[in-house]
Amino acid sequence: MGVAQAVTANAATTAAIPDISEWQGKLTATQVQNMKPNVSFVINRRQYGSDYIDKYAANNTNLYVKYGVPFGEYAYSQFVSASDAKQEAKDFYNRSNKNAAFYVLDFEVNTVKSGTTNAAVKAWYDEMRSLTNKKLIFYSYQSFATTYANTARQNFDAQWIANYSYTPTIPFALWQYTDAYYMSALNKYIDNSRATLSVHPISWWTAAGGVTNNVTTDTNNNTGSNTTTTPAKPTAYSKYKVGQHAYVHKAASTYYGTSTAIPSSAKQKFYKITAVKAVNSGNSAQAVYLSGLNQWVLSQDVDAYWYGQHGSYNLTSNLNLYSDAALKHKVGAKYKKGTQLKAKMIKNGKVRRLKTSQGYVSANVKYSTPAYLESVPSSKTITTTRKVYAYSKSSLKKAYRQNGVAAGTKLTVQKVGKRSTGSRYFVTANGQYITANKSYVTN
Repeated sequence: MGVAQAVTANAATTAAIPDISEWQGKLTATQVQNMKPNVSFVINRRQYGSDYIDKYAANNTNLYVKYGVPFGEYAYSQFVSASDAKQEAKDFYNRSNKNAAFYVLDFEVNTVKSGTTNAAVKAWYDEMRSLTNKKLIFYSYQSFATTYANTARQNFDAQWIANYSYTPTIPFALWQYTDAYYMSALNKYIDNSRATLSVHPISWWTAAGGVTNNVTTDTNNNTGSNTTTTPAKPTAYSKYKVGQHAYVHKAASTYYGTSTAIPSSAKQKFYKITAVKAVNSGNSAQAVYLSGLNQWVLSQDVDAYWYGQHGSYNLTSNLNLYSDAALKHKVGAKYKKGTQLKAKMIKNGKVRRLKTSQGYVSANVKYSTPAYLESVPSSKTITTTRKVYAYSKSSLKKAYRQNGVAAGTKLTVQKVGKRSTGSRYFVTANGQYITANKSYVTN
């Protein structure tokens, strides 16, 4: 990836983390076997824009799989617009070896001619996220990252920053510190990186297993052994998603895949979920990776709650209504599954509740989903599913109606707005305002 003048670097604190492309040649079985004990993982180039596929990507990644070398793949960007970025992401994913543990956007040259670079990077991310739940990594050198993608790069699961002169002064999980690291297994000088273990351990980068429904599969039990077992059918809720916030139970025992006890200081706190994988352990069919804790935890040991204000919620389950936020006193009524519930998020002790006009219900994510689209689609278009109105002001009051929009109409939108209540609205390309409620529009 070469981005700056090479300098002498101190020895890495982890095994080598090389990035490999056709410039290192077509790897042989012997080279990969010799490389295996000397690397933490490898990052292999798959393409240079959509029009050029790395000549040896298929050969090299197949050898990594054969000989058990953990790896991720990267795409060198050449997109000229957001729509082009979306296509590059599709091509990258379709061409990739699905045993890759993660995917990287290598964004180090400004080729964008239409729209903004941040919009293009975000479009790439959104398209990849729609295709896979695996970790998505942003790569660039420091000054370019802050100049051309400082907003969009924050969406990624980790930052891989190149700086050959000094330690990056922006947050990073992986640091490419040299392009002059000698790897004896290849008899070549290569780019090399260091992982910041306090941000993500090596296990975070390498965890992938087999892919089932876009999540990683791991059949190890929770003792840290490599023995595959056939536990009882999981009963814990196991459909958590990246970006949700998990609350670790007081009774949680050990980190998944280890015999290490979860300390009391880490329990009864919220952590953002940055990765998920399918497992079959205890009562869980899923493990979640918690940022800040930087560990895998079984789904049976957490609950996830909605964070912030979302305005209204579509119920995915019947919910009892309570007169108190502690949810101890039922009022004898229920909200039915399918109801769209206007509610305010509140804190009750260490957890969250939804306060409605009638009382209180749980804010656990297993019972509801936000009723509004909360971001601009990568296509920058939405489609009305029912007749709606376009307004001249964001309050969407009847007095500001300008015209009706028939069901099935595709609209170009430029931004999404959020009110203090959490409800959302879209601003169309011609400056009108449209509801973002999922009952009326879809992406």
